[in-house]
Order: sequence, then structure tokens, then C-alpha cells
Amino acid sequence: MAIVTRRFETTGMHCPSCSMLIQMDVGDLTGVESVSADHRTGNTLVTYDDERVGPADIVDAIMKAGYGATLIED
Repeated sequence: MAIVTRRFETTGMHCPSCSMLIQMDVGDLTGVESVSADHRTGNTLVTYDDERVGPADIVDAIMKAGYGATLIED
């Protein structure tokens, strides 16, 4: 198991409800340990097991929730 934390630029969040929806949808992915979406900064911080889920899966979950997302390469 390799636990990593990555940031995703998330567009379209306007309020705490937007953040909560993203946190619920991404949090439902197998291998995700924690999610923190911040509508004020437009960032979503995700801690996950990269052997079970990857950045593309997380971007896909954010997009299915109705928001834009791209991995921020640090």
C-alpha cells in the first residue's frame, strides 16, 4: 500500500454544499482515505492508496459531480 496526498484544481465550486458534494463523491471511491474540498481556494486535497485508485479516477469522480478538475503537479 502506498498512501499519497495530491491536490486537484477544482472549478465550479461556489459554496460549502459544492465542497460537501465533491467530498462525498470522491470519498466513495475505493482506496480514498480522506477528501477536503475548499470552495474558497478551488482546491481539493485527496489522500488515497495509489495502488487502488489513481488521479484519473479522482478527476472523473469530481467531473461526474458536475465540476471541473485537474491534478496539480507539485
